Amino acid sequence: MKSTFLLLLTAIVFMAACNNKEGSTSAKFDAKSLELATDTVIKGGFNAASGIPIDSVQIEKFIQQKPEFSPFAADFRQFYQQVNYQYVWYDQHGLIEFVGVLQTRIQNSASDGLTLNIPYQSLLDSLLGQHIHTEQVTAPLLDLELLLTAQYFYYAKHLLQGSKISKAESLQWFLPRKKLSYPDLLQSLLSEKNIAAVEEAAVIQQYSALKSGLAFYQKIEEYGADVVVPDWKKSQRPGDSSEAIYMVKQRLVQLGDAGTFDSSGSYTESWIPAVNRFKQRHGLHPDSVISKDMIVQLQVPVADRIRQIMVNLERQRWIPVDASTDELILVNIPEYRLHYFQGGKHVWQCDVVVGAVMNKTVVFSGNMQYVVFSPYWNIPQSIINKEIKPGMARNRNYLARHNMEWNGGKVRQKPGPKNSLGLVKFLFPNSNNIYLHDTPSKSLFSRQDRAFSHGCIRVSQPRELAIRVLAQDSTWTPEKIDEAMHAGKEKYVTLKKKIPVFIGYFTAFIGSDDLINFRKDIYKKDKALLDLLLSE
Repeated sequence: MKSTFLLLLTAIVFMAACNNKEGSTSAKFDAKSLELATDTVIKGGFNAASGIPIDSVQIEKFIQQKPEFSPFAADFRQFYQQVNYQYVWYDQHGLIEFVGVLQTRIQNSASDGLTLNIPYQSLLDSLLGQHIHTEQVTAPLLDLELLLTAQYFYYAKHLLQGSKISKAESLQWFLPRKKLSYPDLLQSLLSEKNIAAVEEAAVIQQYSALKSGLAFYQKIEEYGADVVVPDWKKSQRPGDSSEAIYMVKQRLVQLGDAGTFDSSGSYTESWIPAVNRFKQRHGLHPDSVISKDMIVQLQVPVADRIRQIMVNLERQRWIPVDASTDELILVNIPEYRLHYFQGGKHVWQCDVVVGAVMNKTVVFSGNMQYVVFSPYWNIPQSIINKEIKPGMARNRNYLARHNMEWNGGKVRQKPGPKNSLGLVKFLFPNSNNIYLHDTPSKSLFSRQDRAFSHGCIRVSQPRELAIRVLAQDSTWTPEKIDEAMHAGKEKYVTLKKKIPVFIGYFTAFIGSDDLINFRKDIYKKDKALLDLLLSE
């Protein structure tokens, strides 16, 4: 599978325009598809060319008689005005053949993790049946024409924009949301007669790759029951033997991490790549050990993985597509990873620590504007009340011991290597008061689960990040950055060009290894969205 990155998501994520002329699909989050613009407009050289006029009054009457399509009233008016009020699903010979192609695609919406319940579907089927069982239709059927248009608008809303995009903020998703022009999409569709090309231009590349992952898991479910791996307490290492290892091998083959199966209960060296591949794509240390946490992931039913992919496909449908973002930083919270993009390509990544469950890092976006060397930590009032004041009550020297001081009725921690923000922080002004920063607590980065902070994001390689974001200014050499980080005196640097930062939440994505990855739903966000999707 051809790749231009990861995510994120992976890359949230968060990405180049998805109209791939070669027909290949990137398996990674592409930075240019996390746009800051508000609209996705796909233009086509459309010419209705049917020459069959349609009465605008009848369009209004149709909308009144079909109230479930009333949300698309403006789209109807715009579209038929753009085609000079002509029939588009008919030509001089009757229904165009492309109607059948569209019907097949809609019927296969399960490949996107959704089942569409299109309003008035039985009426549409009945009218289509008239054409199937009649050799020649003497005149276009107005209701069929308008139902086909409405059907496409409904389809585009759910599968290209996201059926629950209106609920995004209620689900605490504050990234920029996609806006689609359904009339422009339909014009492009009827012009190009190529659903795949139009769809690829309307979604991020990661989406198409994740759909392939969904198809793979749906095939597993179709072919038979899950291989059940039993519980065990003792870790197994290469050279060990156990009856349960037989089931582990069988499960690894079923999930695609191993190509062939052997029936022995021995963990031979030939199985190390399969074990490490599985562990890596589930966010576990690839240490060749069949550990308890690996068994837990092996035991997750395929049906649950399918639902997990469905949820993340919906999130990816919300992300706008744009080709103008030259530089982008994406943090995928469940992955505990920061991804850096330049020119639409994934160029660097590092581990991060995110907010603890009680102090969730918010899903939102901002523009990095400042780098602050040797920063003060201006301690939030909530932390002062919960931690600082109780500490002062226990020990009168608490502030001095923690290199803190009063500052205008607030408490701040002085610059230095023990400062909780480390030696540098990266600011993208936002109402959530979240930013990226260094930390003196380096040991946390060695853990698999890294949700420990008060909500801000701790970066494992802050010096490297500073070098990258300041590369736009040649005066900031690595040596000068080192000096500023250890100066012990706070210094603000304003970036010459702001850098978009996206804080995303994706628990299923295609990774830099082109493999489908799963992560724990650390903030329990998947269930709320899944419930909405299943309520269709």
